[in-house]
Amino acid sequence: MTMPHQLVRQADGSFLYGPVNWNDRLVGDDLTNPKPSFVGGEITSIFFYRNRMGFLSGQNVILSKAGDLFNWWATSAQTSTNDDPIDISCAGKRPVFLNFVQPTAVGLVMYSTNEQFLLTTDSDVLAPTSAKVNTMSSYECDANVEAVSLGMAQAFITKTPLFTRLFEINDINADQPPLLADLTVVVPELVPESINSLVASPALSIVSLGEVGKSTLFQYRFLMRSRDEKAVNSWYKWELTGTLLAQFFDGSAFFAVVKNGNDVYVQSFDLTQSSEEGFLTLPTGEKTDVCLDLFNINPHRTYNSTTNKTRIFLPYDSVSGKQLNVVVLGGYIGDANTLSSQSVGAVLQPTMGGSAGARHVDIDGDFRGRDLIIGYGYDMTVDLPKLFRFSTNNNQVTYDDVSSLIIHRLKVKTGLSGPVDYKISITGLNDWTNTVSVTQPNQYQLNNVNMQASSTHVVPIFQRNENLAIQIIGNTPFPVSLLGLDWEGKLNQRFYRRG
Repeated sequence: MTMPHQLVRQADGSFLYGPVNWNDRLVGDDLTNPKPSFVGGEITSIFFYRNRMGFLSGQNVILSKAGDLFNWWATSAQTSTNDDPIDISCAGKRPVFLNFVQPTAVGLVMYSTNEQFLLTTDSDVLAPTSAKVNTMSSYECDANVEAVSLGMAQAFITKTPLFTRLFEINDINADQPPLLADLTVVVPELVPESINSLVASPALSIVSLGEVGKSTLFQYRFLMRSRDEKAVNSWYKWELTGTLLAQFFDGSAFFAVVKNGNDVYVQSFDLTQSSEEGFLTLPTGEKTDVCLDLFNINPHRTYNSTTNKTRIFLPYDSVSGKQLNVVVLGGYIGDANTLSSQSVGAVLQPTMGGSAGARHVDIDGDFRGRDLIIGYGYDMTVDLPKLFRFSTNNNQVTYDDVSSLIIHRLKVKTGLSGPVDYKISITGLNDWTNTVSVTQPNQYQLNNVNMQASSTHVVPIFQRNENLAIQIIGNTPFPVSLLGLDWEGKLNQRFYRRG
């Protein structure tokens, strides 16, 4: 096989792709200065570690000369120096094929299909005479999906015939085996076996799993309370407007490269609660962004005075199964000709027209000079678990699932939010939905955004908890921020006494 090539940025900003000028052997022969073990084999991973370039090949890890990334030869054929290349073989109970690596503060973790190894040194200098490889653990690891760093830990996946499991390795050191946690133990049948893309953001405490060619992402979010304790462990699904090609994190944003028909685009998702430079501004001064996929600010539009319609042209093709929204941000408020649909924060859902590559929508009225945002809406759905009375003692939670409990109402505390739907499903009865709009009559400014910085939603229930299923749904371009939930009801312990 050929050696790896390089992509080099030129002075004019262009990039040049071509072969690398690898150093030649200057001293010795195949006996006194042998070829690196990857020659004639397959390189499975390329990485950088301790100012050296590294290759994985079969059961060997090979590091270049220190400070000389393209040099794989020893300085002298008679003696070994600290900056010479390193070539070490990993041995296990079963045949070893190293697939990828993840660096840590104590060494380099190397992942094979059935075992994990740790490359360390007993001195301050990583040298051929001090480097050593020890078996760290013996967990199955998918060879096609690289492990990711979670900050103080690392995560990798293993697959069953039907589902994918996400594992976390903690407390990595050279003296004892690490600790292993199964992060999918609470959702063992959520993530399908076909996952082939895994990325993580230690700063945002998020792990994202997806399959190239599919539109569904599975994300795990956590919050570390201390080094050994997590305050939050949550899983959720995310539907993209198209099929996934690639995903990555940058700063406080998540990026997905998505394909829809003949269109390929990069979507960015700001994962902070709200933006200080958001497009929507409340009368109290709070700002936030719209919650739309593929949103576009002030798209090209034309006005037809005969039909009194404004035609808005889309910069992309239509997305099947999605509803396009037009959000009015401002302009001409208070004008005598202003319609109610032209208020700040108004949401219009026109019908799509035009042919592929030239899609457009028509809306009533003259919207020239108005600030508009267009984008596809999506539903945010939270399925609440069955509600029980619980108590906490010494950080241990005890649930009372024996007593009779009739839920009278829910009280949901929200932050910066727009309208929220509560879908109530009761066994034997038709489902019903209660929409709570936080801005009530006589409590908001006319022609302004239908949002409020904080509120408490009271949702009537009056049903036994065992017959009840509740969904919280946000299906508008406005955010929904859930801060807490309480229930009120009648509890009957039926004279049971529990020890």
